[in-house]
Amino acid sequence: MDQPTQDLGLFVSGNEVAVVGETDVVQRFMNELAVRPELGQKAKRPTIEAVAAATGLSTLAGSSLGGTTFTMTADSAELLKKYSQFNPDGPVAGIIRGAKGRIASTAKFEPAQMNPMVVSNVAALSAAAALKAALADLEQLVEAMDIKLDRLLSDNRAQALGNVQGVTLVLEKAYALYQETNRISETTWAQVSTHSTVLGQSTSYALNQLDAIADSLSKGSTAERSDAITLASGTELQTWLVLLAACQANQERFDALEIAHVTKSEPEEVSAHMQAISAAAERRRTLTALRLQRLNDAVSATADIHDLARVITPLRARSTLNAAESIQSVVATFAGIYGLEGLVYGAVERESWRKSLTDLTAQTRQLVGSAASSVPGAVGKAKPQVQKLRDIELSRPKWTKRTKDKKPKELDAPEEQQAINPLRDTP
Repeated sequence: MDQPTQDLGLFVSGNEVAVVGETDVVQRFMNELAVRPELGQKAKRPTIEAVAAATGLSTLAGSSLGGTTFTMTADSAELLKKYSQFNPDGPVAGIIRGAKGRIASTAKFEPAQMNPMVVSNVAALSAAAALKAALADLEQLVEAMDIKLDRLLSDNRAQALGNVQGVTLVLEKAYALYQETNRISETTWAQVSTHSTVLGQSTSYALNQLDAIADSLSKGSTAERSDAITLASGTELQTWLVLLAACQANQERFDALEIAHVTKSEPEEVSAHMQAISAAAERRRTLTALRLQRLNDAVSATADIHDLARVITPLRARSTLNAAESIQSVVATFAGIYGLEGLVYGAVERESWRKSLTDLTAQTRQLVGSAASSVPGAVGKAKPQVQKLRDIELSRPKWTKRTKDKKPKELDAPEEQQAINPLRDTP
């Protein structure tokens, strides 16, 4: 006897998936996708109703629908790949028809037929999926940066953004109410909508702080730039990147609430709102990438240390290079989590103090020799550099050892003496 056919509503947006249907059928489907139980979450009422409405499951009389949401792994993504052919550049919604919801050669996927109601529900699901992804990215970033988000949001820097913590609490409360009731009341929307301008200003302020860090690496003396890059490599850059991510997560919360509100109040306007939200998100990504590239360029310029600086201030030079590598690592982590591709990272070149000294000595000898043979007056330009080398020689510690005749003998590094000796008679 053939098993009765069961239907599953499926929604896929990026790596976020929602599956709705009879509880046992959903569970079988999850097992076949190799999704670990701890990775799945029980779908909230708005998700269940939106998937059901978008895919036609709501027409099944007497059904007791449940659902699960999860983020795809590589294995589950491979199993679901055959469904992406219906809309490779956007969300996928439809029904899987098969025996007990099994993924088999006989299973059939029917993409949802687009109409205003389906568009509205898909938009709400897409906004919810984007919010879930943004919160997951923020959690991953906070863990990677080893920063306590609650403590950071109460920091003075967060206050300068316009009370991020307070806005977060308001948006979290509104979204929790929406998940329980599947509606945004006018009272709730009135409370939320007033924060639209604050969210934009907060994101802009956080981006400007990345510019401020880049500016600090481009102004002042070498010592001042070194101090600035060391400061930025501590917690300064990490703090502003996490705050920027928190602002963007709040923007995703607001966008999800906006779509939910428009879906119920003005369904004919949903497409226009979705396009505006998508365009704004892309602008934020572009602005963030531009700021980070400008910072990368400033870091590369600061880390380009000439031989004289490496020789006369070796500890500062090392500190600068360490800070440059740290900042590049932080930027790469942020870019990796948020999918900002194409950023260019300059090379941070390291070399030993002895090699820098040897190179500097060779450059100075060449400069003095060529200048003396052509324009004697130009020799004076090299004198400060020569004097620095002589000072280095005089300040180097002289280590002694006892010889067989018990007379002390000075020990010098052969390569250093060989490099400096020809300069002793330099005018």
